[in-house]
This record gives sequence, C-alpha cells and structure tokens, in this order.
Amino acid sequence: MSNKTPLTADELLKLRQRLDTIDTSIVDLIAERQAVVTTIGEHKLQTGLPLRHYEREREVIDRGVARAESLGLEGSVARDILQTLIHHSLSNQETHKLVRSEHGQGRRALVIGGLGRMGVWMSRYLDMVGYQVDIADRAAGETPFKQVDDWQAETNDYDLVVVAAPLRPSNDILLELAELKPQGLIFDIGSLKSPMRAGLDALRANGCKVCSVHPMFGPSELGLSGRHILFVDVGNKQAIDEARALFAHTAADCVELSLEEHDEVMAWVLGLSHLVNIAFAGTLAQSGEAVPLLKQISSSTFNAQLNVAIQVVSENPHLYYEIQQGNVNTTEVSRHFRKVLDELIRAVAENEEAVFIRHMDAAKQRLANGKEQTEEQS
Repeated sequence: MSNKTPLTADELLKLRQRLDTIDTSIVDLIAERQAVVTTIGEHKLQTGLPLRHYEREREVIDRGVARAESLGLEGSVARDILQTLIHHSLSNQETHKLVRSEHGQGRRALVIGGLGRMGVWMSRYLDMVGYQVDIADRAAGETPFKQVDDWQAETNDYDLVVVAAPLRPSNDILLELAELKPQGLIFDIGSLKSPMRAGLDALRANGCKVCSVHPMFGPSELGLSGRHILFVDVGNKQAIDEARALFAHTAADCVELSLEEHDEVMAWVLGLSHLVNIAFAGTLAQSGEAVPLLKQISSSTFNAQLNVAIQVVSENPHLYYEIQQGNVNTTEVSRHFRKVLDELIRAVAENEEAVFIRHMDAAKQRLANGKEQTEEQS
C-alpha cells in the first residue's frame, strides 16, 4: 500500500492542465511533421520518385522504438504511433498525387452498380483521377454523379466501363456487354472470378478490351499504401496494362495472376478467414446466457478475435455466402480446416499433448517463415 499523500485538488488540477499542454504540443508536432511530409511529397511528384521508401520507413520506426525503450517506455507504443503517422502521411501524399495525375482527364467512365459500397468507392476514385463519371444502378440512392438509365445504349460513349454489381448479376452484365462490344476498357471488381468466367470469356472472344480487377480492401479505405490490388489476366495484355496504369499513382501493391490462381488464393484469404470468424461468432451467439461472465471477463486474444468476428458478421451475408458457394476451391479448404480442428479436439479429449504441441509448433514455424519472406520482399 502506498505511503504517499494523495494529491490535493489544486495539485490534480495543475497536472491535468499540464497534460492538456502536452497533448496540444503533440498535435502541433504532428501538424509540423505533416507539413514536412507534404514538402517531401511535392519533391517526389516533381522528380518521379515512388511514394513508398520501405528502408526509410523501417529506419524511422526502429529509431522511434529504440528511443522509447531508452526512456523506459514500451517499444510497441512508439511502433504503433509511428506506423499510424506513416500511413496517414502516405495517404495524404497519395491523394495529392492522384489529383495531380489527371489520368482520366477528358475521359468518361461508367460504373455499373455505382450505388453499391465498392461502386461508390470506385466512382469517387475515378472522379479523383479526372474521369467524368456516370453510374448505372437499379437501386435508388443519392449520388453526386449522373445516373444513366439505359446504359446499354451508351456504352460506346465511355473510355472505361467498370462492373461493380453483386457477383450473381455481374456475369449477366458482362455477357450483355459482350454483345454490345464497347471499345473502351472493361473490368469487374468482384471478389470471385469463376462465377463470371462465361462473361469474361465472351468479352475476350468478341475482341473487347477486358480484364478483371479485385481491390483487396473495403469501401472505407482512403489511402492504398500497403493494400493489394489484384489484376486477373483473361487474355488481353493491353487491358491489364491499362487497368494497372489506372492505379499506378497509388502506393498499392499490384499483383497479376490467372483466374484459377485468383480463386484458389481467395479460398484461403477470404473463404477460410470468413468461415473461421463466422463460426467463432456463431458459437458465441449460441452460448447465450450459458456463459454470462463473457460480458465481464475477456483477454487480449479474445478481444482481438471478437473485433474481427464482429466486423465479418456485420458485412453483407449474401455476398459472403457467394464467396463460399461460388468458389470451387471451398470444399478443399474446408476439408483442411475440419481435419486440423478434429485433430486438435481429439488430442485434447485423448490426452495427447504431443499432438497438440506439434500442431502449434508446425503452424508457428510455417507462418513465421512466411512473414519473414513477406518482409524481405517489402
């Protein structure tokens, strides 16, 4: 028990006032830092330097962590703060670069499904890089862009047509576009590609400039630093080049792959992660009042998992079902998941500690190696 005398009301007030002064200084320093970053960003624009400098970022973070630890602070605090500042700095530089790029100046773009969440994001992005954007959508809603009712009659008026509709209708839209044979670039932004194969193949067969794009982020994303955009080649190299050029002024990581590779990877990246989190959330939901203390007691691991699960189950359930049901690789991924889960459950039930430990050790080694390789590539 502390022998120190409690603070007087006046002493507490002075300390709080001191905290207010410190907090204000922190915000002022962040603003000063951003001003310096803006100047550096302008230099990058003028000289053609890339937005991201990975070695410099690591240097800044490592120095901050070392400084924090020398002052008796947790290094992770400095790491989190600096990573957040770097992310926002890159986002601001990226936005400035996009507006200055005028990539779409004098060009017109049509976003079919432009009132959906990713359709809205795509429309705003295209507007930012200079396109005149029109949208077409059966749903009603407010939008700053011109809405086109009969888009089929106007497809040749556009330099770019983006299909941002839900997965199920997208293939029909692509097939319809194949009949119309627009001259401009055409791509979808669906989370799966197999369900749209017939439409994509028809567009290619009819000589259309077509590829497929998958932005690996949600509609609330502002800056694309550290985010991935996948470009699926369906047989038209010019389409891939033009689609990639559309995002060349961002700090996104662009990856090209085949349709088969895309859906195989998505079975793990989206399918497995969604399945695990929906099952986790569903199990908690079914616990009901059987475990009332869950509301009062938790751990950092539980809270982290819970936050991800809540985010997943708050998304569109129809889309998430389509991601599972429409991917031919889902059965194989689910088989692996069930096999590992059954082995862990059996190891616990039959007191086979060695089996349980072997699973954890193998997973740790494999995933750690994968993380190291990713960092080296960065």
